[in-house]
Amino acid sequence: MIVYHRSRRTARFARAFVWALAACLAGPIARASAETPPVPYVRPKPIWDRFTILVWQYKTDVRKDLPLYKQVNLRGFHIDRGAGKEDRVKFAVENKLPYYNDHAASKGILHLTGSRNRILRKKTVVARPYCLVDPKTIDLLKGHLRRNISVTRNGPVLAYAFDDEVSLGSFNSPAEVDGSRLSVADYRKWLRRTYGNILKLNDSWGTNYAGFDEAEPVSFESVRRKHTAGPFARWRLARWMDWRSYMDTQFADCLAKLTRYANSLDATTPAGFVGGQQPAPYGGYDYAKICPAVQWIESYDIGGSCEILRSLWRAQRKPYVQTWFSTGSARRDAWFLWYYLLHGNRGVIAWPDRGGSWFHHADGKIAPFIRDNAETLGEVQSKLSSVVLDPQTTFDADPVAVYYSHPSVQATWAMDVVTHKGTWPNRSSSLDNKCQSAGKNRVAWFKLLEDCGLQYNVVTGEQVAGGELIAGKYKVLICNRVAAMSDAEAAGVRKFVAAGGTVVADHLTGVLDEHGVGRPKGGALDELFGIRRDESKGYLGGGITEIDGERYSKPFLERLRYDGALRHKGLVVYERGTTAGRGGEAEATVDGAAVIVRKLTGLGRAVYLNLTPMAYYDMDYRLGTGGHAWRSLVRHTLGVAGVGPRAQVYRGGPPAPVVEGRPRSRTVPLAEILYWRRGDRVVVGVVKNPTRQGSITGVGKVHGVTGAPVDVTIHFRKPVTNVINLRTRQKLPAGQDIQIKQWKPWEAILLEVTMP
Repeated sequence: MIVYHRSRRTARFARAFVWALAACLAGPIARASAETPPVPYVRPKPIWDRFTILVWQYKTDVRKDLPLYKQVNLRGFHIDRGAGKEDRVKFAVENKLPYYNDHAASKGILHLTGSRNRILRKKTVVARPYCLVDPKTIDLLKGHLRRNISVTRNGPVLAYAFDDEVSLGSFNSPAEVDGSRLSVADYRKWLRRTYGNILKLNDSWGTNYAGFDEAEPVSFESVRRKHTAGPFARWRLARWMDWRSYMDTQFADCLAKLTRYANSLDATTPAGFVGGQQPAPYGGYDYAKICPAVQWIESYDIGGSCEILRSLWRAQRKPYVQTWFSTGSARRDAWFLWYYLLHGNRGVIAWPDRGGSWFHHADGKIAPFIRDNAETLGEVQSKLSSVVLDPQTTFDADPVAVYYSHPSVQATWAMDVVTHKGTWPNRSSSLDNKCQSAGKNRVAWFKLLEDCGLQYNVVTGEQVAGGELIAGKYKVLICNRVAAMSDAEAAGVRKFVAAGGTVVADHLTGVLDEHGVGRPKGGALDELFGIRRDESKGYLGGGITEIDGERYSKPFLERLRYDGALRHKGLVVYERGTTAGRGGEAEATVDGAAVIVRKLTGLGRAVYLNLTPMAYYDMDYRLGTGGHAWRSLVRHTLGVAGVGPRAQVYRGGPPAPVVEGRPRSRTVPLAEILYWRRGDRVVVGVVKNPTRQGSITGVGKVHGVTGAPVDVTIHFRKPVTNVINLRTRQKLPAGQDIQIKQWKPWEAILLEVTMP
């Protein structure tokens, strides 16, 4: 609790009044993208009222293998393209089998195939083989949609995917497209809309143009050499970051046009794409722009994309699904399906290949690791899953917001690639997935909050600027490596704090503006945090690259460049020259650097950690002393803000006082609790929560989900009533402690309770 020099009742009244007033003054909430108007919402069809496994037709043909599908409770598939596939549609109708339509806009245009070699590993801006603002390209894509959808719409189709692994270039690999004449002309129009007048652009770019027609796109190579070290106050990435931001807009605009056209052919079926990538500077993956442009997505869970989609689509419940590559372990596969169901995925697209195929395995049957999961495959696709997926049910997060800043993704990528020097164009998408600091920091914060028993929503910079923090009644905002921030966003954060909110930042907050231009007077929120910066003392151990991409083949912790870095209680200090001032008070100083600086402002507070949680991404660190130190820090910091876990999972019986120096029960590691609410009825789900790195070719490592079953108790902060175990339909006693016998850690606990 924050202690004010007034009575508690008066403080509560004042805080509530200020919050209400601020919400009124904030005006309408900014949509996720201020550029691409949102496409219409298309509600999932009644046939998609539950979790659905859709089998990719690789080394299997559902028309021939349907008996094998039925053996393991598989009931969905995919149709490629569509034109000429009337027989498959008829088969689906006759057998009541739902499917999704992939490559509905064909392949090779949104996902460049053979032509991608013309754009990769180039240091200059090049033309994209198919320009996405060229009407001829759009007409070509629409023609494919028309031919394919005219066939597939006649059956139980769940969704249309324009293409698989769509990208401006190739996945997230650096590709400086599109330098074609039409694209550059449109870019100049975008610059005019963005800046309003040429003087503002010149101030941002450091140029002296007479008009916008003189502006040209530049590659990263044009800015690289001046951005290999601090101080960030002198950085000027605007010419490159504006170009990347425009291309993200171009990509989203193209997707929106195709979505609307698909709706004109079939208004009842959502349109989008599959094989989505993590947020990145290249490829077009700014989710703040993509989310309003499509109506469904299958995205690899890299860089927290699942939680981003869940958050940005929480109001409309647009469908998002996951790729399922079998691990070859029935238990790990079962965990995967339960985990993503509880995280709001409406299904998975199953890649039926592991050393051959699930189908027609060595014995001509379904592979044993799939057969062993037949019961699980049936249960996750049963009516049980609809309690989570009902469009009227919403994710019930704690009042915690996590910042999604795409300009910061761009700017911190520039820090990441310093280690590559002139070979930066060779940084492949797969390497970036392993070593991108923005993505790994984001996931570290997600796991850290979840391990503290908390859930959260992701908010975009546009939403912060538009008043969402106040209107959404958040108590805490996490600024996770938000290096680039607009003045409007900074103003939104200050209003939030003045109205009673708490902002917690890790490091580098607001040192650049939204275009990547350094602020000579310090970060946008330095006064709010009560800090002063002296960048001459450097960062970390001296450099600005935290994850060394040249060490991509080494274990994660060995990629972190912490040699010589300062540490506070074992935690890595980021900014060596940051000190407390302007009313801020530091918990400690390390060789002159202030850590955990706190400042009260208005009715709220600001906390600047000056620490990096990046190592928390690693499972060993997460379960070790470093992870414990981070959880203690975050629990305390958020607890002071009035945010604590609603429930915790204990091994054995309920928590008890210490007996003979040791507690009689303890929390179950990696047990995540999620909440889905409809009115006063809440679905409480418990599932193991390891750090998992998905990929385009496999599920990634899954730790700690194959142990022995264990008796657990879910201890609620406040008593719950009308408790039902949804999997057994058993009614359980009301109260604060709900006991579950023999929980299998590769499965989920699903309760429905009444709670405030």
